[in-house]
Amino acid sequence: MKPREVLDSLFAAWLAGDALRSAAHFAPDATYREARHEPIEGRDAIQAHFTRFFRDGPQWTFDVDDAIVEGERAAVRYRFTVTDSQGRRREKPGCAFVTFRDGTLAEWREYEG
Repeated sequence: MKPREVLDSLFAAWLAGDALRSAAHFAPDATYREARHEPIEGRDAIQAHFTRFFRDGPQWTFDVDDAIVEGERAAVRYRFTVTDSQGRRREKPGCAFVTFRDGTLAEWREYEG
């Protein structure tokens, strides 16, 4: 897949809550870095992280406002919204810098905006 296709497929897997399919977009030695969190190293650890989040995490949405892809790099501007147990919604804008290798994500690195 081309980098844009990888991103679109990843976002669809996230929105479907599919941890296995989500993690499959990452290289075996990939790094996934959420803003202000320790990096998660390797596809297996990334899959475990997504599994826990999709199963135990809050209600959430992920809306992509813009994705700029150039060669093997991309910048993604998004809004991540969580809904707490009282129904309050909190939106966090952010961006991620992404690098690709051999049709997979080698690194996803987020920054809060």
